[in-house]
Amino acid sequence: MSYPKLLMSSVVLSFLTMSGLCPSRADTTETTIKTTTITSGSSVLSLPPTGSYLVVDPITGVVQGSYDPEVPQIYQSGLVIVDSSTGKLLATVDSLGNVVDVNAAPATDVLVVSINARRRDLERQIAEALTRGQLTAIQANVMRADLERIASDESASRNLAGTLTYQKAMVLGYGLNSLSDRLAPVTQTVVVTPVISPQFVTVDGQLTMVDNVTYRKLQLQRRIDDEFAAGRLSNDQVSKLKSLLNKISILETKYRTDGQLSESKNRILSIKLDQLHSTLETDIAIINQRRSGIGIRVN
Repeated sequence: MSYPKLLMSSVVLSFLTMSGLCPSRADTTETTIKTTTITSGSSVLSLPPTGSYLVVDPITGVVQGSYDPEVPQIYQSGLVIVDSSTGKLLATVDSLGNVVDVNAAPATDVLVVSINARRRDLERQIAEALTRGQLTAIQANVMRADLERIASDESASRNLAGTLTYQKAMVLGYGLNSLSDRLAPVTQTVVVTPVISPQFVTVDGQLTMVDNVTYRKLQLQRRIDDEFAAGRLSNDQVSKLKSLLNKISILETKYRTDGQLSESKNRILSIKLDQLHSTLETDIAIINQRRSGIGIRVN
């Protein structure tokens, strides 16, 4: 999948910066600034008209169109505004249709309920996996510690009124997505619907939207590290897998034009990522069969 002007190479991810934001607080009287009506209690962003922005559904990751700060438009509540050159999450649309700063806007009730429900569901899955012997006590404790950290972060992030900002809620959602991705291969269950779109990842604590290729690379990198930590990959296997992943990254850099991938190049990289995923699964199976004392023939 390719988004207009969405530059997301793995090198760029480490150096993303937020620029040109001019947050302003609302007065007690209603004022209109370009596309946004500022009412009491709202924090809006006056985005530079020279920038390029996308309107995105944060749950599905589907791009709804472009955002032009100089053209009055009405947007659905809950959509987000993303900088198309960096992928940085900038703003969300509140219940009144105002485009507000994600660092000040309160999280929607739907998002907060989804976060709490997923955390409880993960607690149950970890307990059941431990009972079935799919997780060791050490693995279960590590995952429970991650859940406790997410719960602690949520409590610490609430303001005096007990409200979470939209930005913080999205970061919590990303943490729960990551834990779900780690748990699913162990329990051999179907990955549940993500709390937020998997294409929103954290970079230096900031929510950033990446394209499909970058997301899959990050996912494979995390999976390799997790499987090695769990003892299901050897040092040699990890070295081989990361070498293959690095080759895909080099090819991706070669294929990108102005930060973008053509549909044909995207398909080529997707096939190579599929092949790497298949190799990863085979390597895990080899270690598991060795543990069980069953020989495996590898061509």
